[in-house]
Amino acid sequence: MSAFSFPTAPGDRFGEFLRKSDQIKDERLAAAIPREYFTPRVRRGLLGFGVSWALYLGAIVAMAFAPHWLLYVPLLVVAGLGGWGLHCIAHDCGHGSFSRSRKLNVAVGHVSLLPLIYPFHAWRHVHNLHHANTNNLELDTDWKPMPAAMYARMPLRQRLIYHGTRTWAFWGGTINYWRESGFRPSFFPKREMRREVRRSIWFVVAASVLYFPPLIYFTGVEGLLLYFVAPWAATHAWFSATTLMHHSASDVPYLTSEHWTKNAGRLLLTTDYRYPKWLLFLTHNISVHTAHHVAPPVPFYNLPKAQEALKRAYPGMVRERDLKARHLWHIIRRLHFYDTESGFYSDFGKTQIPPGSEERAPAPATVRAAP
Repeated sequence: MSAFSFPTAPGDRFGEFLRKSDQIKDERLAAAIPREYFTPRVRRGLLGFGVSWALYLGAIVAMAFAPHWLLYVPLLVVAGLGGWGLHCIAHDCGHGSFSRSRKLNVAVGHVSLLPLIYPFHAWRHVHNLHHANTNNLELDTDWKPMPAAMYARMPLRQRLIYHGTRTWAFWGGTINYWRESGFRPSFFPKREMRREVRRSIWFVVAASVLYFPPLIYFTGVEGLLLYFVAPWAATHAWFSATTLMHHSASDVPYLTSEHWTKNAGRLLLTTDYRYPKWLLFLTHNISVHTAHHVAPPVPFYNLPKAQEALKRAYPGMVRERDLKARHLWHIIRRLHFYDTESGFYSDFGKTQIPPGSEERAPAPATVRAAP
């Protein structure tokens, strides 16, 4: 892809984005955040860890005693929220912001990812590739769109996976990443990475051997499906929807290396959603994501203050939206391919999607964002 110069016919919106990118190209973005916001408080992190485990396990226990199967659906949503919260704790562990102790970060990270059966170091290394290349069309590992011509050349199986995870099966997008990289040490280029991934895989295998046989013995295959597989899928649904919404919007381009800069990836290419306070608490401020991209070592409970500091230092640069279901609907209905002409998106019918089109829908969300 780097052999081409994309986009071939950029419009005013793309040019405006590049001007903003150029304004911050040499800035030390993290310097806008006070140093005290980088200091972890382990007790506060453990509180989040405990709350998410309580939510996850409490919902599963409630399913076991539920008087009617119709209660399973809301309880699975709660279990998925608890599992997603645990992933958000592991997220801090992976960035070293949970504690100054690497051993504690690694231990808590491994335990936090057990509801996903995700080897911690495998996730950590893939996620760091995303941070190093956010919205880089060639190098990002998360949710990057592909040109229609490349899609047409893919084998049928890969086209089906791509089509599904960009539309009706978006909830399985992170399952696909887990499948591709979670248990393949060879996926990673460095020997030390591969060694760490193998250790994480052995931890997951050991935990599975200790947990799954008793679960099946006492509850049967139905219990395995209800008490593990269904919450696992629900957690991935939270994981997929959140990640997709952070990095997909009709007016946020993916950039080839020709146009991409590290600071643009950190500050301009993430969309943050204003959650209700209770959801912000239970997801450990994961929606305050721009500050996290600018300064990954900031612990989750300090992200709102870090975000405010960034907004003061770089007015109009931080994208924020109220949380609306229609934003996710617009993404899975229309944002499918990287449009090589405009630099933004086209749908599966190869129709160009105008930047900002979701904001022209009825009852638009309030957006404090650079277009």
